[in-house]
Amino acid sequence: MRPAELLMMILGVVAGIGAIALGVYQLIDRSGGNPWFFWIAPLLVIGFGFVAFNLVIQFFLKVGRLETKGRPRK
Repeated sequence: MRPAELLMMILGVVAGIGAIALGVYQLIDRSGGNPWFFWIAPLLVIGFGFVAFNLVIQFFLKVGRLETKGRPRK
């Protein structure tokens, strides 16, 4: 794998962990006095974190595993 691909996979995992952590924190901490419709924002952030993880996993399964086996790209 190329270094740029590996770096972007690491960055995707870090962004996913950060998004999930911030979403859970916002879901638990309700001391801000926000309007009632702000309940969905933490859920959207948590969803983004899982999407970032899914993108990293799917990229590795479709591209990364083939490259680590030595099979060239077409």
